[in-house]
Amino acid sequence: MRTAIIGAGISGLTTAYYLKQQGCDVVVFEKENRVGGSMVTEQQDGFLIDLGPNSTLETSQVLRDLIDAIGLSEQKVYANELSNKRFVVRNGQLYALPISPPAFLKTKLFSLKAKLQLLKEPFIPKVEAEDISLADYVRYRLGEEFLDYAINPFVAGVYAGDPENLSAPAGFPKLFNLEQKYGSFIKGAIKGKRERQKRQEVAKDRAKMFSFLSGMQTFADALAKILAPAIQLQSEVLEVLPAEKGFKLMIGRGEKEEEHRFERVVVSVPTYVQAKILKAFLKGQQKLLEQVAYPPVAVVFMGFNRSAVNHPLDGFGFLLPAKEKRQILGSIFSSTIFPGRAPQGKVAFTTFVGGMRNPDNALKDAEQLKPLVLQDLDDLLGLNEEPVLTRIRRWPRAIPQYQLGYKSVQNLYDELEERYSGLYFAGNFRRGISVGDSVLSANETSEKILNEK
Repeated sequence: MRTAIIGAGISGLTTAYYLKQQGCDVVVFEKENRVGGSMVTEQQDGFLIDLGPNSTLETSQVLRDLIDAIGLSEQKVYANELSNKRFVVRNGQLYALPISPPAFLKTKLFSLKAKLQLLKEPFIPKVEAEDISLADYVRYRLGEEFLDYAINPFVAGVYAGDPENLSAPAGFPKLFNLEQKYGSFIKGAIKGKRERQKRQEVAKDRAKMFSFLSGMQTFADALAKILAPAIQLQSEVLEVLPAEKGFKLMIGRGEKEEEHRFERVVVSVPTYVQAKILKAFLKGQQKLLEQVAYPPVAVVFMGFNRSAVNHPLDGFGFLLPAKEKRQILGSIFSSTIFPGRAPQGKVAFTTFVGGMRNPDNALKDAEQLKPLVLQDLDDLLGLNEEPVLTRIRRWPRAIPQYQLGYKSVQNLYDELEERYSGLYFAGNFRRGISVGDSVLSANETSEKILNEK
């Protein structure tokens, strides 16, 4: 049976890889002239520049096995131990986020009142609502200050999102389910450890962070090399239609339009694209997919002489709470985290701008964006020279937001797969936005297909 994979991002490539390894006939259609989606790595003047994902967490055996199977074990590089220290800004100062009980008691990032609130958390009744915003969820269990100076900056930095709008059960299902099962975050973290061990999973706060010696694009490129004959670039799927014994795909190649038939289709493109190409199957439910928010994000990579930066750069980087009213979301110390990101005597930062907090900032041109970023870096880290290199990449629609009501979107995928035999979905819109989540989504989808052969 022939299977079409729509989209050559990491989810589409991984799904295709799993299926091909089991002898399936697959064809991957990609609109752009390259694979990897947001996995973009460049090299310039001795700097290694990731303009999309800069790392991922080793949270599952599935991910570890995939890296080994495609021959990237020797290329894998783990983050420097210094990156365990993560800074959050409060009142213009960088404070290390505490990662142990003694550090939490000593930190000046949180007030005594906030610390006492955390100690009360195991005794607060569990949430009864089926859906609740992450902000309201955290306020209820941990208090306003923990929301402002831990969750808000984390969500902005990782999801480019706003906790006031994100759904706790849809966007953070493991956390929500542990609280529902055990009645508390803290109890759930302790008792849920056994469950993770059974699933061969590692908690995200304990998982090792890694990238590759030549950057994250290495991952997509390795999959593409194995799949090479099956990948068709600059081939846009314009429409998917039901056909006898499967599906009819209308493919645009430049000014030409072609028709191809497949028994199975795996959709691995953003929800707003799905809404356009799957009208024949959505039956008026396009709006549900069209309304998923994808805020713009600008990634600003800057290289400096080491002597130009006053801060010791002894950590992963820093995140900014909305209360600080800054123009950027945060910045990571790229050259501290992984080797080979900057030449000898130089350092590198990757700064994130925009998201749900300040979407207009992400769309500014380079002449506006560069001074905006430099102002915040200077105020927080201390700069005394201009950067020796600046590289900017804008992602107009970056990361899907699992907002309130997102369970309806997730349920829609289950319904479509059940209703239409041979139609499947895999991607960061399904079970989480990280690279690791995308791989797990691809693994689950490929297993469904293989079990139905």
